[in-house]
Amino acid sequence: MAKVIQFLIKHKLLVLLGVIGIGVAGLYSLSQLPIDAFPDISPNLVQVFAELEGTAPEEVEQFVTRPVEVAMRGIGGVRKIRSISSLGLSTVNIYFEDDVDIYLARQLVSERLKEAEEGIPETMNMPHGLEMGAIASGMGKILAYYIDGNDFSTTDLRTIQEWVIKRDIQTVPGVAKVISQGGHVRQYQIKIEPARLLEYDLTLDDVIEAVRKNNLNLGAGIIERGAEELIVRSLGLVSTINDIENIVICTRQSNPVYVKDVAAVEFGNAFRRGVALLNADREIVVGSVYKLHGANSFEVIGRLKKRMAQINETLPEGVKIVTFYDQSALVKNSINTVRGALALGLILVCLVSFTFLGNLRNAFIVVCSLPFSTLFAFIFMHRNGMPGDLISFGGIAIALGMIVDATIIMVEKIQSALGDKINTASVTEIIVSAAKEVDEPIFFAISIIIIVFIPIFTLGEVEGKMFRPLAFAVSTTMVGSLIYALIIAPVFYRLLHKEGGKDQKVEAIHPVVLERYKSILLYCLHRRSAVICTIIILMVIGGSVFVQLGREFVPTLQEGTVQVLAYMNPNISLKEISATSKEIAEDIISFPEVKQVIADIGYGEVGPHVHHTNYACITVTLKPKKQWKNAKSQEDIVSQIDSRICDYPGVSVSFSQPIKHEIDGLVGGAGTAVVAKLFGHDMATLETKAAEIQDVLSHIEGVADLRTEQVAGQTQLQIDMNRGQIARHGLNNYQIQHTIHNAIAGEEVGKVFEDEKIFDITTRFAEAYRKDIKSIRNLLIQTPSGYNVPLQDLANIKTVTGLRQISREDTQRYISVQCNVRGRDAGGFVQEAQKKVAESVSLSAGYRLAWGGQFELHQAANKRLAVVIPITLFLVLVMLYSLFNSFKNVFLIMLNIPLALVGGVFTLAIFGENLSIPSSIGFIALFGIALTDGLVLISRFEYLRTQDLTIREAVIAGCSSKLRPVLMTTITTALGLLPLVITSGTGSEVQRPLAIVVIGGLVSSTLLTLIVIPTLYEWVTTEART
Repeated sequence: MAKVIQFLIKHKLLVLLGVIGIGVAGLYSLSQLPIDAFPDISPNLVQVFAELEGTAPEEVEQFVTRPVEVAMRGIGGVRKIRSISSLGLSTVNIYFEDDVDIYLARQLVSERLKEAEEGIPETMNMPHGLEMGAIASGMGKILAYYIDGNDFSTTDLRTIQEWVIKRDIQTVPGVAKVISQGGHVRQYQIKIEPARLLEYDLTLDDVIEAVRKNNLNLGAGIIERGAEELIVRSLGLVSTINDIENIVICTRQSNPVYVKDVAAVEFGNAFRRGVALLNADREIVVGSVYKLHGANSFEVIGRLKKRMAQINETLPEGVKIVTFYDQSALVKNSINTVRGALALGLILVCLVSFTFLGNLRNAFIVVCSLPFSTLFAFIFMHRNGMPGDLISFGGIAIALGMIVDATIIMVEKIQSALGDKINTASVTEIIVSAAKEVDEPIFFAISIIIIVFIPIFTLGEVEGKMFRPLAFAVSTTMVGSLIYALIIAPVFYRLLHKEGGKDQKVEAIHPVVLERYKSILLYCLHRRSAVICTIIILMVIGGSVFVQLGREFVPTLQEGTVQVLAYMNPNISLKEISATSKEIAEDIISFPEVKQVIADIGYGEVGPHVHHTNYACITVTLKPKKQWKNAKSQEDIVSQIDSRICDYPGVSVSFSQPIKHEIDGLVGGAGTAVVAKLFGHDMATLETKAAEIQDVLSHIEGVADLRTEQVAGQTQLQIDMNRGQIARHGLNNYQIQHTIHNAIAGEEVGKVFEDEKIFDITTRFAEAYRKDIKSIRNLLIQTPSGYNVPLQDLANIKTVTGLRQISREDTQRYISVQCNVRGRDAGGFVQEAQKKVAESVSLSAGYRLAWGGQFELHQAANKRLAVVIPITLFLVLVMLYSLFNSFKNVFLIMLNIPLALVGGVFTLAIFGENLSIPSSIGFIALFGIALTDGLVLISRFEYLRTQDLTIREAVIAGCSSKLRPVLMTTITTALGLLPLVITSGTGSEVQRPLAIVVIGGLVSSTLLTLIVIPTLYEWVTTEART
């Protein structure tokens, strides 16, 4: 290494150009980084949808969902399959392993769709067949807007949304899908009068066939006319209501029978399953924009805003697009939080460096390691396609104080060597000699810090996707700091130091402080037993505190937007839930902290998150925090809203946030933090046992938003065919059921093309013939003999309570009991819940209970870390042994780990933080930092002993000379992290536990390093010699 430094000092310009090149490349890489709020933790998910008009959940499960599940199970790389069968909709989510390319996964699913369709009966009415969902991220909802136009009907606004706004927005690069909600979809409706069909001796199929055969254009090829070719077009498409009315069905007594003779043709609205409301004021039309998998959220949102501004200029007067959810605000706030922490940390580190080094030039060399290392990290982040977000930038913020540690040691050693008046060698020789003395400890110290982050890279699934960017950012930053300290810092020192000049001898530390430290050290050296007993007591207390710490996966990120999730009676009509949602919204908008309320009820189109018509998702946009009057935190607002709306009869309410809700749904299959899934076949048994589990959970401290998934309670009008009566009239089941379906649900029979707009033509009976049960009982079924029979003579018609939805996971039915946890940690809550449920609820053979949610991720991460961390520490042990060739010294250095843990545990408890993945990462970072301090000190002891000093003299001299660098590295690291503790910006909740652990651990490990390590070193070394 000495020869390399000597060579580079001779070629200083080359080094300087290299540093400038890395700086330019780093700045370019930073400008190209995708910017996001949070890592995309979405699983490799492919969704398959099937819409079946008017089909009950039981038939959807049996005839559609099961065949799709069976076809998909055989695909390689499939990890899990979840499905929901509900009224008229089958949703199957196929989860692939993370290493399967999403485009390959979609191709594999596409190939199996044909096989699945072959297993679905032809009688299943699927207008669109089996459809794959858009290639959107599960967390990809980046923007939502509503269309404002008071003078326009909701039908007109929905038409503008579908055929102008949506189509234009979907052409924006990076947009995967736009999902519409609310308003009415326009149709041309043929409302048939059964009495008139009887009068003309016609059937419903006659009308349908006539419309289909009289609404088409055909090409008739080419004819030649002289030297020209003429294209022959046959035009017969209908374009107006009048065209449809005048379609001839048949002739009777030489007179044509037109559609208008048996039906009323008019504009109408399609049957809808969703509504959107604004501020309890009026109904609106909403568009939700989902980004393409892997797209840059910040850039896509920027393009969207530009395009929407252009669209607004082309819309009819009085109509405009208004954004109400914009993820870029969260992105900006999160990045600003990290940027502020970085800036403040940088200032503090600079001040500490100058204060301790006492030399502006040397402090400048140390501080330059910060931009060099961070820009170095940006290069590799860009090359690996890693986005800049709260976690990856947070990793750089965490490394901020550690970056300068190696350079401090190098500069401090060179400064000390050059300040030695006895040394008569040249400046270059002194720099090379000083660098050679510390290069090995620096290399091993930084390598250890990098190695201890290996466990983070091994985390799987959600926790891995979330925190691997942090480990990568820290590791690459530390590699940059290592390169700077070993190669660039000596060259810069020589570049800024004149030949023949001597550095002023800087005192290692203030004499008063040094003497006080020496007296404490000597006192402890004479009382080894007391020191050891004190350490043991502290470790025991720390262990007892650690056991009592709460557990959670990740602290809740305060997004600035609240979601109120309201569940109501399964039979509630869309009209009634809209009225109730308006009342709830009216209560919420009355809070002075609330800016706007948007209620999404049911669903408008199939997409990543499809909900039922008894479900309302109310998005509450909050005002800036400085405008809040009665609340200090977002939790206060949630608590106040909960108190206001909790007493609505028949309404179950839970609270979430946009990103949190999506994460919870992806992780546990529900929108809550804790999910208990009860698997089995019989739905009645599942309901009974789920109710028992809910009762047990309701008595556990901390439970919030408790509810059981509503799977039953849906009233059905059941038409049970009488096969004897059907046969007596010469009919079959298909004829009757086909008539029932077309009469009530209706049939799409064609399209009307209005320029680029396309509208359905539908047929069904006039409302008077299908409006109630009596009308359906009297529905006339035409027999082959030409006479009509009331439906009630052919079937047993009754109302029953059926299923509302059927949830399945890996081909098994299940019911979930869902809840959030407030006022205590989720891990402790689940442990207590598991114990009490096991004691109180007995399950028969074939039934099992599985717990899921965010705590499950924490549990999985802890299991993996419990295996990987010991392996990592063993690797560190091997490295240390290769450096010292002494198990005694390795033991003394490794002892710093429990000493550091004690401080980390105490600070977590003092600040009221739970043990989470971020705090666990803090402990891992602490391992490396604590080992580095011990390594530096032991290395100094060993070196001084080679200079013919006694053990006591080596200990005193080593501690005195290393007091300044140890304090400098500790203080710079702690102050670099301090802004993450004191900041209250968006995203600080995730970074704070990590910073608290490291700062607390640094305090304890440094104090104990400077006292305990020397004491034990003298004791162990003396014992070994005797």
